[in-house]
Amino acid sequence: MAAASVKPARLRVVVVVMALLLAGAVADRADRPGSRLSTDAAVRALMPTGGPAGAVSSTWYCAGGTANAGGPAAAAIVIANPGDQEARASVLTVAEKGEVPPPVPVTVGARSVATVKLAPVATADHGAAVVEVDSGAVTVELVVGGGARTGGEHAASPCASSASSRWYFPGGSTAKDAILHLSLLNPFPEDAIADLSFATDAGRAVPADFQGIVVPARGLAVVDVGSHVRRREAVSTTVAVRSGRLVAAQTMSRTLPGRAGLSMGLGAPSPGGQWYFPDGVAGPGLAERYAIANPGKREATVLIEIALAEGTAEPLERTIPPEGRLDVVMGPEVGVPPGVAHAVAVRSLNGVPVVASRELEAAPPAPRLGRADTLGARRLARTWVFAAGGVTEALDEWVVVHNPGPRPARVSITGLAGGQSLALEGLQDLTIGPGRRQAFRLSDHVKRAPLPLVVSSSVPIVAERDLYQVGGPGLSATIGIPAGEDS
Repeated sequence: MAAASVKPARLRVVVVVMALLLAGAVADRADRPGSRLSTDAAVRALMPTGGPAGAVSSTWYCAGGTANAGGPAAAAIVIANPGDQEARASVLTVAEKGEVPPPVPVTVGARSVATVKLAPVATADHGAAVVEVDSGAVTVELVVGGGARTGGEHAASPCASSASSRWYFPGGSTAKDAILHLSLLNPFPEDAIADLSFATDAGRAVPADFQGIVVPARGLAVVDVGSHVRRREAVSTTVAVRSGRLVAAQTMSRTLPGRAGLSMGLGAPSPGGQWYFPDGVAGPGLAERYAIANPGKREATVLIEIALAEGTAEPLERTIPPEGRLDVVMGPEVGVPPGVAHAVAVRSLNGVPVVASRELEAAPPAPRLGRADTLGARRLARTWVFAAGGVTEALDEWVVVHNPGPRPARVSITGLAGGQSLALEGLQDLTIGPGRRQAFRLSDHVKRAPLPLVVSSSVPIVAERDLYQVGGPGLSATIGIPAGEDS
């Protein structure tokens, strides 16, 4: 094993079995100039994206979660196939330590979904997965089920459709009640070397032990951020890869009343000039904040535009210092009335790209309980796919659509139900005006689980799925996966 500058007690690195060789080699070729898949590389560098029409294969990387079913947050892979042809996939668990099980073959029928639990690895606390598919039409999400620490709360996140040499996480915490882990997945046949830096509420931090981290070929490294960035309420993270490419995800759990819960998700593979959040609400028991990080060397000036469901709110202009961060709290102080839902867009005014995420914390007297940390959407699209989800007596699901463009959008929501496209009654050919957002409660229209969804629109939009546990803690908010390049 190659040496790392991080002490073993703080960072555990494992070289996994050679079964990852094929996955790494295929994925490596996919991003090389001149390959048949390189035409959509620029789109995939923005956020997880489904393959373009006609793509014959795809690879997805799920970097967070755990492979230990008895651990704090057992994980499952959810594969949705909205296409009209059967897809075959291979799911390989990558653990930070312990013997790695062989790949699991999966068949996903047309217009169907398949769920695969990460194969158990008895000694692993953390795990990841590589999903190879013989179709470009599928999308893949990672679902993590909470344990006692988070009161059984769940979180979901899209998996990555490509690797990157940079990853950014605008939100996070290493406060006394918080545990913040960073998972670095290297699915390729050569070692990768990464440096970590942090912007916190107490200033910038570049711990020496987090420089020159070696992530072995076809391996996984897990970093306990709080081991060196201690007791910081707000932490933004930058992963800079000196050599190779990685996929990075962040998992955070908190126990402080009012902030307790589990959140998990990919980082952003690049900063950008525009970020979209279809849903938001603040009020009694509901705290809503936006973490905006500026990883660049110049000051950033951003405009935060708020589209209220009722009334109007003035946009907010803020500056962020170089390699710094900013928190913006929604509420009456910034023109957001309590309980009034809204969409938010964060836009750079001076061309300095930033990274933005939303933090929702729900506690009594709010009707919901839990937390959700959601990275914004970097692009608009006419088609959005949600692999995970469903409507049951114990699970309430909403879809929120934001149309930030100048033309009305005609929107339809369709379920994938055992080989058929299920046009959800009352959710077809709906009109959403320019600059408006609209929320749809699926339990008013259907009761079915699992229920992968396709949201289609006549013009580019952005769509979000919110899942709530009924009668207990559990809150998950996820931006969908855009299909293809139709932005």
